[in-house]
Amino acid sequence: MKNKNRITVLGFLLIFGLFMTISSCKTAEGCNQQDEYMYKTDKDGNMSSKRGKSNLFSKKQRKKMGS
Repeated sequence: MKNKNRITVLGFLLIFGLFMTISSCKTAEGCNQQDEYMYKTDKDGNMSSKRGKSNLFSKKQRKKMGS
């Protein structure tokens, strides 16, 4: 019984180890999502100083809160 449990645990560890070594990014190309989530820069390469507007609450609720 103990031997069967050890084999099962070692099997799971082996599978987990194999999944951890698999990379989703291509070598020398990078990840596709990396470009999508990068900071926006202007033509000189400086980061944008613009702030986004978040509309978490509706207009009615924002008026009620007083902002």
